[in-house]
Amino acid sequence: MFKMRGYLLGVLVLLKHCICDDVVNFDGDIKDFVVGKSKLFVLTDHQLHQMRLDLSEEKRKDITNATHQNTVNILVPFDDNDTLITCGTIRDGYCEVLDLSDITKSIYYESGISVGPTQNEKSVVFITGTGNSRYLLVGKKDHDGKKDDDGKSPYPVISLWNTLQSQVGGIFSNIDDGSTLFIQSTARDVEFVDGFQRVSPSELYLFLNAKTDSERKVHVLWMDSSKDKKTDIYKSLQAVTIQCCSDKARPVLVASTVIPSVSAVIWAGVFSVQDQQDPENTALALYDISTVKGKVKDFCAPGETCDSESGSKLQPLSVVFKYSSMSSVAAVRSGSWIVLFIGTSDGQLIKLVLDEKLTPDCPIVLYKSDDERALFPRMHFDPDFKHIYTALRKELRRVSVVQCAKFSPLKGCRAALDPLCGWCVNTKR
Repeated sequence: MFKMRGYLLGVLVLLKHCICDDVVNFDGDIKDFVVGKSKLFVLTDHQLHQMRLDLSEEKRKDITNATHQNTVNILVPFDDNDTLITCGTIRDGYCEVLDLSDITKSIYYESGISVGPTQNEKSVVFITGTGNSRYLLVGKKDHDGKKDDDGKSPYPVISLWNTLQSQVGGIFSNIDDGSTLFIQSTARDVEFVDGFQRVSPSELYLFLNAKTDSERKVHVLWMDSSKDKKTDIYKSLQAVTIQCCSDKARPVLVASTVIPSVSAVIWAGVFSVQDQQDPENTALALYDISTVKGKVKDFCAPGETCDSESGSKLQPLSVVFKYSSMSSVAAVRSGSWIVLFIGTSDGQLIKLVLDEKLTPDCPIVLYKSDDERALFPRMHFDPDFKHIYTALRKELRRVSVVQCAKFSPLKGCRAALDPLCGWCVNTKR
């Protein structure tokens, strides 16, 4: 399977400059970008940009100036509510609800709350819950909490913040009618990597790296987000450890994505051995995380002890790709086929197709930056899954997920084995 690395280098040389796609450059470095309904939102040091899916700008909003410095640390579309949630650091922390179709219109503003992480710290943020119980889940280091006498860094916490008007406090209250306000880790050296909510059934998943004096581990946390009360969601916590891989230990999760599926929850993770000299430093593996039952030492439900572990460690369904510098991943499904899009720290965007047996075809490089700039850790599809967006410092790029135009005749299209391509009889391409 992994002889394909040689093919990849050859494909890279051939395709380095053969694809031209939409691109836009900003005045400052891109800090974050998200896709919501029919809009794209791009955050830089000083401005928030609202753009159409073709990368043409519609609106922009200043987020800082010389008098009031501000770091926006949360940018989340709340599509069901037609709003965009932003949080930042100005005035001891704030959150603001913006109109999803016009970010210059502020719907609600609340100050004096520290919801997001500090600058340059990794966090996981997404909308979770059902019905009128919709929350903003935030996994971060608790800099508002009291440090121990030894002065060490604060513990990581998982909090649920309101997104709709509450009878207790403002919209962005984390208070519940119970006494539990958050889940706290017993280990300080924890890095939040990714997370998502599954709609049916309503359940949420969090992925993180944990480090102790003796070892590194990757954990997946599961909670039942169909519960109305935050306390009940916290108490449903289950957790297990994820392992990769059989050839060598890769104990650090770099990036991940959920793969659309009707029944099982198939998830893909990029794991690193943390050795940049290793030509197969990173591996991309697929897992079935449909059933997460157990607990880990670092995280446990309120009222439980975290001094032991239970549940079996998750092993991969398949390790589909090994390479030196994978840093991001996104996926789409077409029938029984899975198409993976992989970003690398040396500026490549790679496409990898898996058949129904999870056997990979030869990888194709869709794009490579001229100066080997690292791709942004997260990539997003447009709502129709026809394009994928990726960022490189000040540059945002829209890349087509298919290269159907190069296939001719019909035999060539069939031989390509690309489930995202089809043959048009009229145009013969």
